[in-house]
Amino acid sequence: MPRVVSVVRGCRLKEHILFTPETQSYKGKERTRCKTCGSFFYTENLVDGFCWDCNAGLYSSKTEKLIKKHLSASPAVAFAPAEKHPSNNMGAEITTAPVAPEENQVLIDWLSWTLKDLDPDVAIEKSGLSGLAFIPSKGGGMGYKQSRRCGNIVVFFDGQDSMGCHISMTGQGCRQYEGWKQDKKHCWYQLLHNLTAIGATVTRLDIALDNVDGALDLYRLENAIQEKQIRSIFKGGSKHEKFTFGDETEKQGKTIYIGSPASRIKFRFYDKAAQLGIQSHWVRCELQLMAERAQEAVKHLIAPKPLEAGTLAVSVLNQYFAVINLDDSNKSRCSLQDWWSAWLATTDKLRLTVYKSIKIIPQVMDFLRRQYAPTFGMLHKFLDSHSFSAFVRELTTEGKKRLTSKHEFIIECSQLEPLPF
Repeated sequence: MPRVVSVVRGCRLKEHILFTPETQSYKGKERTRCKTCGSFFYTENLVDGFCWDCNAGLYSSKTEKLIKKHLSASPAVAFAPAEKHPSNNMGAEITTAPVAPEENQVLIDWLSWTLKDLDPDVAIEKSGLSGLAFIPSKGGGMGYKQSRRCGNIVVFFDGQDSMGCHISMTGQGCRQYEGWKQDKKHCWYQLLHNLTAIGATVTRLDIALDNVDGALDLYRLENAIQEKQIRSIFKGGSKHEKFTFGDETEKQGKTIYIGSPASRIKFRFYDKAAQLGIQSHWVRCELQLMAERAQEAVKHLIAPKPLEAGTLAVSVLNQYFAVINLDDSNKSRCSLQDWWSAWLATTDKLRLTVYKSIKIIPQVMDFLRRQYAPTFGMLHKFLDSHSFSAFVRELTTEGKKRLTSKHEFIIECSQLEPLPF
């Protein structure tokens, strides 16, 4: 007889009839087919016996004795955690609220590439992402009809034959990837080297330069632009500034864009601290490299004598944009302003940083499902439906009252970032 187990999805409770799954060999690996929804997935990625798509799995009785012990000891139902498993396959579990980094850093903050393969499974495997749980997403994008998503890492497919598959990691997708990889120190070098080896075409690479020591000042930069104390290949840029009708003492965000939207190289300078609502000096400069500019940058990052990411960023900045003193009639001979030169000097020495990953809502749900689904199943089996539903309502009501800034931050970070289309 198949068992029935309750699975929590957010605040909703669903019931799935669970069957013993089928297994078969596929490309040298054992593959499991869920009899509930028919989905296939590699058995090595299966944790705690649950299907990635419909959450179906075999009911576990490992914690049944524990829950009965708690029930007999107290009328209040207590949780008995399941055996310790990795809570998810997408990254480390760090749930701290946003804080500025302790020192200046440089990060990969967006990476996209295209493969000629039409099969998304092949593209995922070749890219070294087969350990991630990609699920179908509504619609496509980038000229593709379909997509699969794992958090903020997206695979687009089903376009014209010449388009192959396109994989995109947003900023949070990059942090997600770093958290998932075991060898975090070299994960970007390994990925970029692998993409080059399999003939992938990198279409976008963003490098973020975070300044926390005060060397990069947005107001100085804005003033230099207004005073025409700029040497640049670009003809101009734009500025976006947030304002409020409330407390004027609140820190407001400001973003300065250098270069046109159509340019294959452009820069953004903005107040990261204001964006995250924290009181600190944290200014970010982002270099967005597209098409052949991104491909050229990758070559330098994985060369036999690779450039440090900070050195690469400074080289690009020096070529395209600089803040200068108007001490010569020919701007090409003008000296750099001291504060700008000092910031570049510190940035040039920076090595690529691997940022701590932040748990997002799908990961929290995954953690809850993997750790406590058997416990919820036992509760549902032990209690009548009315008592169980009342318990879940009481649990969520009390939980909402106890939400902290940490939880609100997780909610904010869980909003899916805009996809590149």
